[in-house]
Amino acid sequence: MSARVRRCAVLAALLAVALAGSCGYRIVGVGGKLPGGVTRVEVPVFENHTPRTDAARIMTEDFITQLLGSAKLSVVSGNEVAQAVIQGSVTGYRREPITFDSKQKPLENSLTIVMDVSLVARDTKHVLFREKNVTVRFDFPVKSDLQENDRLEDEALRTVSKMMSQKLVSLMLESF
Repeated sequence: MSARVRRCAVLAALLAVALAGSCGYRIVGVGGKLPGGVTRVEVPVFENHTPRTDAARIMTEDFITQLLGSAKLSVVSGNEVAQAVIQGSVTGYRREPITFDSKQKPLENSLTIVMDVSLVARDTKHVLFREKNVTVRFDFPVKSDLQENDRLEDEALRTVSKMMSQKLVSLMLESF
């Protein structure tokens, strides 16, 4: 290959890269920012309006972990001053059988969790973001052993919590 052909190929490649970079595509949700340019938030334990007593604590912990991993911000508490407060409420927790064998014995359950979340500016009390009735569902097997079923439901709650955290953080960062 001649030097001129190589030079043309390099220029064509550089032109293609330059054009691709200006086409408007971007990665969202990576190092994102919260609405209003908020960089310091307080996240109190979410309210729990369900019969599952540990649901709000688990959901809050997973949400904070997801938020810190996805956005350029800090979660503050105590004497540190937050620019905004993220308030969450677990409003629904429903476990129900969804598949049955020929004797109507449950084979699989579905766990559905519903949440409300908002981001409120600390100084003005202005709502920067609000989403209601965010729903996540996860299916898991039913076993004949009751302790095993409790363990499987606990695992399902952890899975749903992580899924919900990803969904809520994504909604907040992308402001949809």
